[in-house]
Amino acid sequence: MTHQPLNAAVEQAIDKSAMPLRIALLVLPSIELSTAELATLLPELVPSAQPSLLDSIVKITVDDFANASFEKQLDRTISAINDGKLVQLTTAEHALLMMPALKAAQLRIHPHAQLTAMQRCNDKSDCSITRALTQAKRETAHLSQHEQHDELDSKAQFAAVHQLISQLASRTHYRNKLNNGVALTPKQANSHYWFTEYHQARVAAISFNNGPQSVSFVIAQGTGFIAAKSLLNYQRLQFIVFGDNQAELSKAITVLSANLESLRIDKHADINVLKAMVNNLSLHAQTGSKAQFCAVLNANSVEAMQLELNALKAALANTIAAQTQYKTPSGSYFTAHALGNQTESGLAFVYPGVGTVYADMLSELHEYFPALYAKLEREGDLKSMLQAEHIYHVDPKHAAAMDLGDLAIAGVGSSYILTQLLTDEFKVSPDFALGYSMGEASMWASLGVWKNPHDLISKTQTDPLFTSAISGKLTAVRQAWQLSVDEPDIVWNSFVVRSPAAPIQALLAFHPRAYIAIIQGDTCVIAGCESQCKALLAQLGKRGIAANRVTAMHTPPAMEEHSNVVNFYQQPLRDELPDDIKFISAASLAGMAPRHQAVKPLDSQVVAQSIADTFCHTLDFTALIHSAQRQGAKLFIELGADRQNCTLIDKIAKQDSQDENAAVLLKNAPCCTVPMNAKGSSDAVNLIKALGQLISHGVPLSVTPLIDGLAREIARTKLLNSKSGQGQQDSRNAIASSYDTTSLKGEV
Repeated sequence: MTHQPLNAAVEQAIDKSAMPLRIALLVLPSIELSTAELATLLPELVPSAQPSLLDSIVKITVDDFANASFEKQLDRTISAINDGKLVQLTTAEHALLMMPALKAAQLRIHPHAQLTAMQRCNDKSDCSITRALTQAKRETAHLSQHEQHDELDSKAQFAAVHQLISQLASRTHYRNKLNNGVALTPKQANSHYWFTEYHQARVAAISFNNGPQSVSFVIAQGTGFIAAKSLLNYQRLQFIVFGDNQAELSKAITVLSANLESLRIDKHADINVLKAMVNNLSLHAQTGSKAQFCAVLNANSVEAMQLELNALKAALANTIAAQTQYKTPSGSYFTAHALGNQTESGLAFVYPGVGTVYADMLSELHEYFPALYAKLEREGDLKSMLQAEHIYHVDPKHAAAMDLGDLAIAGVGSSYILTQLLTDEFKVSPDFALGYSMGEASMWASLGVWKNPHDLISKTQTDPLFTSAISGKLTAVRQAWQLSVDEPDIVWNSFVVRSPAAPIQALLAFHPRAYIAIIQGDTCVIAGCESQCKALLAQLGKRGIAANRVTAMHTPPAMEEHSNVVNFYQQPLRDELPDDIKFISAASLAGMAPRHQAVKPLDSQVVAQSIADTFCHTLDFTALIHSAQRQGAKLFIELGADRQNCTLIDKIAKQDSQDENAAVLLKNAPCCTVPMNAKGSSDAVNLIKALGQLISHGVPLSVTPLIDGLAREIARTKLLNSKSGQGQQDSRNAIASSYDTTSLKGEV
């Protein structure tokens, strides 16, 4: 590959002592965009107060001929930019719009990234990156990523730069297929959110080595980010049918089926189906949300949607007569008894405890809600909040081996994100809130009670309460058991056993260092001295599943730390507190507070005392759910990693339905669960299914994020269709894969 000499302007720009470059970069999908199409992508370029700048764009095409090297194209690009021009640098598959950063600021454009340095050397390969970092006024430690490529032609070099800018703009870190020789498993995520240290921007470098020559670029993230992917698209369909009685609902199904059949044979079926979803969502927002019955149908094609409609129509009569719910594997859902509407006022947010987090959880969510992640990143240390180095480790077993404090932090972090997603993006407001074990801390952190919940991250990692008192060396247990320093370490474990609490309780006197830690539906968790727990299980005649996790929470030795727990969680509260949510604590069932009452008043001491009482006493989750039901909770949505609480609540409800005493006590209170997350399913599918259930239950929510996403998908499809028949398959593929991620939104 022949390298052309750079002109004087570029030589000055890449001189070792030169100031950093300030070139704004914006990702575009294709070289074949018309002026109108580019204006749609970048409306900032056509403000009404001044003439359009689009006509002044200089287009430079990168190819792989020796006389058109990548460096030469950059030579021309920088010369034009130095003259104040906008430059579109393109291949058939990729394009970048480049302009002076000052002009971008004047036009109020949020660039995806900024080129801050470009350096070339004719000797050893590390010379160019050293000079580039010097020019960018960065140190090696500031780099979030450094890619190196050997012997690439011009088009391949441009593609690599384009890809790196796209990753910065989408805040997405892509994993290598091989990591130190170890291949990713099929169940591992190929990418996840690109975490960075708190208040530190992502800075990446890329170096190309061709023979003895090398060129390096330093690229920093911009203030803009690639727009959200659409939750719904032509392969993820969702339609809502509604009516005030069975006849109206059946008619709505028939009408929708007929409409979809007419769309299916249309030559523009893809875009018309997308428009149909927008119209359907808009109609529901205007009138359907007030209907007596509402069903939500999900499918991956129009043909599959017709099958879902037919199956629902056949099930309507029995479902309504029995006042039950109907659901399918694809996520279609209908309930004959809505539990979350304003009349019922029965929506409860449930927060899981320690140990539900898993490797690569929520790895896709940022692609659908980039603005939310940008907000979370500004508010606190998102990397620490999710314990990213553990959760997104290339070894999936790493997450399972996290210690108690790190598990607690990641659990609160996942709950916090899902809560902000549901409350901020979809405007869902709960009537009740409760938590399983340390899920109570997640509850207070996530629902606008604690003023600075992020302050607890470092405390949890360093405070003896979590590092040694009720975990690790178990100093609280040693004190309770009156063990001397010379006695050996405690071998502690916990076991899940399928048994009611009463038979276990009867045997505890024979095993004084074994305890019932948790009562949950048809199972209990016993914890304590491992040998005594095993002996108790043998005497009980039951097998237990070992958790192999050291924590003395919910056992009598934890009372040694009660005052320390109060001090730990005594956090300042916000000036304005949520007054429309009833916060329910398990402490009310431990004899430490009025039974079956929400936590009141909301002050720092009361909240901390509530957490400490729950922390140090046996957790009766069954009684907690019953208490919530007595206070009016009916529809329980789990805000956290996986769906363990939903599974437990479903078991409790099933037991209650078979227990006459429970039915009388609870007055046949209805109960239904909705998981926001489930291990093994995609984030988009999890969320679509959850939203469908909430809509069917009449929960007031905003469908605007779904409509906005479809609007972007429609624009992408229009552009795709406009290129059809022009013999430009490469360009079409590029549009298909990237258009929905190119619209700009700024970080403010």
